[in-house]
Amino acid sequence: MAGFPKKERQKLIDDYLIESGHNMFVPHEFVDWLGGQPDHIAYDWFYGMGDAETARQHRIQLARQLASGLRIVVQDTVTNDQVVSLNVKEYPTFISPVSLRKKGGGYQRFDPYNADSQAELRRQAATALASWLSRYRGCSENIGIDLSSLESITEELRGVDTEASISA
Repeated sequence: MAGFPKKERQKLIDDYLIESGHNMFVPHEFVDWLGGQPDHIAYDWFYGMGDAETARQHRIQLARQLASGLRIVVQDTVTNDQVVSLNVKEYPTFISPVSLRKKGGGYQRFDPYNADSQAELRRQAATALASWLSRYRGCSENIGIDLSSLESITEELRGVDTEASISA
C-alpha cells in the first residue's frame, strides 16, 4: 500500500480491529466494513475508482502473475584436463527492471549473458534478501541463528565491498 507508511497502516488495522470488535484481520471482512465508511482515510484507496478500472487493474495484476515465476535453465560445459563438467544455472525467464516501473514498466526477457540483465537481477536479489532479513531476523535470532552470512551476501549483491565495510 504505497499510499500509507507502515506506521499508518498498522494504526489503520489496529483502529479497524477496535472499531469492528474483531480480534483478527481478515481482508475480505475489512473491505466489506470499509465499504460502509466513506469518511474513512483508506476509503478512496479501495473505493476511489470505478468498478471498470478496478477490474482492469485486477486483470493487469493477473497478467503480472502470468509472467511471474517462469524459469530458464542455462547449461554450460566446462572441460579441464579431459574432465567435462556440466554447469547448470536457473534464472527467471522475465525480469521487471525497477528503473522502468514508474514509467509503466513491463517485463523484459532475461539474458543470462548480458551484464545489464545480471546487474538488475542482482539488485533485485539484494532487495529481496534484505526484505527477508528485515521480516525474519527476530525469529531467526531468537533461536540462535547467525545471519551475518546473509548480510554479507546482501552487501555483495549490492556491490558493497565487504572488506571495506568491515574495516570502516
